[in-house]
Amino acid sequence: MRKLLLSSSALVAAASISSYAVADVSVTGGFEWAYTSTSSGINTSDGDSMATDNTVTIKFTNKTDNGLSLLGAYDLDADGAGDTAGMDESYLQIGGGFGTLRLGLKDSVNESFGLGEHDLIDEDLAGAPTGHTIVTHSGEQGSNDANKLAYVTPAMGGFQAGYSIADSGTATQSTDQTAMGASYTMPMAGGSFMVKYNKRSTDGVQDGTQANAESEATNYAAKLTMGAASVIVSHGESTVGAGAGQRDDIEANGISVRYSLGGGISVGASTVTAEDDKDKTAAGIAEKYTANIAEVSYTVAPGLTAKVTYLDFDYENGAEGNAVDDSGSKTQFTISASF
Repeated sequence: MRKLLLSSSALVAAASISSYAVADVSVTGGFEWAYTSTSSGINTSDGDSMATDNTVTIKFTNKTDNGLSLLGAYDLDADGAGDTAGMDESYLQIGGGFGTLRLGLKDSVNESFGLGEHDLIDEDLAGAPTGHTIVTHSGEQGSNDANKLAYVTPAMGGFQAGYSIADSGTATQSTDQTAMGASYTMPMAGGSFMVKYNKRSTDGVQDGTQANAESEATNYAAKLTMGAASVIVSHGESTVGAGAGQRDDIEANGISVRYSLGGGISVGASTVTAEDDKDKTAAGIAEKYTANIAEVSYTVAPGLTAKVTYLDFDYENGAEGNAVDDSGSKTQFTISASF
């Protein structure tokens, strides 16, 4: 009788445990080390440096009885001394036939639907000096990992769209943000053609000190992939400032190409020009940034990649008084590992 009771208790316990959702757990890591040599006309920027960019990502996934896909993710910046360590992203994702709902610390939707020339370059170096207000690429601008609600539709014949909203809270300095985006992908001559559009709007400070300091950004681009080659053409516009007469009015245009040579070797190149029509001197010289990047990437082994990236840049401050003119170059050697 005692054995029967014990056996019955074990069966009840096992049945109780099985009634709870059991998640699949994955732990992945990304580790990157870089050595950069900079040639600049600004003494504080000129010279050599080393840096690390390491992350650890923990994901929990589960499928509910009614067909919903659940994902819980923690993305941690794992750098120690010299870099800031801490939580980068932490969110819950619920997916189904209705699309995908994201809750928590995750990129704004314009990040998902953004596309710029920098997206074909692994190490998108920039050379604009401290104090600049110009953008350094033509892709999406202003995405952040603040707490937000986001929705992305299911793919419908190659079309997909999304919307996100972030509430800055009850503080008087409101910086609420909304973002939207859409994309369409179609097959083309054995490859694919993709177009993307996104828009982001962030409220300004509302405490009376910087009224109307809201900012907006729009980006649209096209990407063609055929065989081993990919090409991106992109355009971005953004405005920001403390008043209608003082707002930056920036336009940026970029193009990039990447080609796989086989054997784990690929090459890429990009160019971008950004100009602020509002930050002009009396002589008509605007704040302007131009950059050209070339990159060679080699997959040493699965999960291990070596890259050499070269940047040539030129910056004119125009009427932007917080930065000085500069031109120069950067050469960076990068080792990346994923686990």
